[in-house]
Amino acid sequence: MLNIEKIKTTMQKPRFVKMVGRYQFLMENLYRVNVSTHEDFQRTYNCFFQLRRNKEYRVKHFEFLEQNKGSKVIGFHEILIFLSGIEGKVEASFASKMLSIINPNMPVLDSKVLEKLGIKKRVGSNINDVVMIYNKICEWYDGFYKTSEYHQWITLFDEMFPNSGISSAKKIDFILWQV
Repeated sequence: MLNIEKIKTTMQKPRFVKMVGRYQFLMENLYRVNVSTHEDFQRTYNCFFQLRRNKEYRVKHFEFLEQNKGSKVIGFHEILIFLSGIEGKVEASFASKMLSIINPNMPVLDSKVLEKLGIKKRVGSNINDVVMIYNKICEWYDGFYKTSEYHQWITLFDEMFPNSGISSAKKIDFILWQV
C-alpha cells in the first residue's frame, strides 16, 4: 500500500511531529478541561482537525463534544445526525473526527483516507450512504490489523514516538493522512 521508507521519511518531518504533539495535547486535556469553553483546546482541535466553520457551528460542536466525551456508547451515526443538523450538511468527516477523540480506537473518514483506501464517496451522499462508507473504513481497519504491513507501520511509529499513548487506529490515521 504505502512505501515503508516514505512513511519513515514523512514521520521525521516537522509537520508530522507537530501534528502528533497536537493530538497528544488534545487527548491529555479532553477530560481535564471543559472543551466547550477552553480556548486552547478548541484552537488546537480546530487546527488539528481543520474545523473551519462559523462560530455558531463551533459552539454547538464543542458543547456536544463536552456532553458526550465520556460516552462509551455514542457512535458515528449519532454524532453524524447531530452535526449534520447544525447547518443542514452531512458532516461525515467532522463526525468521524469527533468520534475518534471520544473513542481513539475508531478511524477517521476524510477525503485523504478514502483516496488511500480506494473507497468512493458518492457526491451528495445521504446519512445512510455515509454510514455505509464509514463501516467500509472500519472493515478495512479490522482487516489491516491482521497484516504484516500493519505491524511494520506500528513499529515505525513506536520507534519514532515511543510511549506516545496513541492508539493503533490513530497511528494508522496519522500515516494515511500525512504520507
